[in-house]
Amino acid sequence: MIRSSPGAVVCDLMKQDHPGTRRYACSEGTIEIAVENAAQWHALAVCLGRPELAYEGSWQVSQKSPADGPLAAVIASMFAEDTAQRWRARLAAHDVPCVIV
Repeated sequence: MIRSSPGAVVCDLMKQDHPGTRRYACSEGTIEIAVENAAQWHALAVCLGRPELAYEGSWQVSQKSPADGPLAAVIASMFAEDTAQRWRARLAAHDVPCVIV
């Protein structure tokens, strides 16, 4: 789980068991996301510019998807397009839990 507070970010070691809870390489740096519910999954999809990933039931599907499977590959390709710093700002603006690692 990733928790942010003013001036500090705390990242607990988490099991990376689906595409919403894992690390992604960016064009510069690495970002770790910790999507915990359907609203955050929808926010992630919108932030990535892939709102079609937020269809009815998609949160449940993502939880059953392997952390290194096809869905994660789609997300990884998006994160690879920009720096971790820029992604962190975008994700934070969409209330998607994340941290630069």
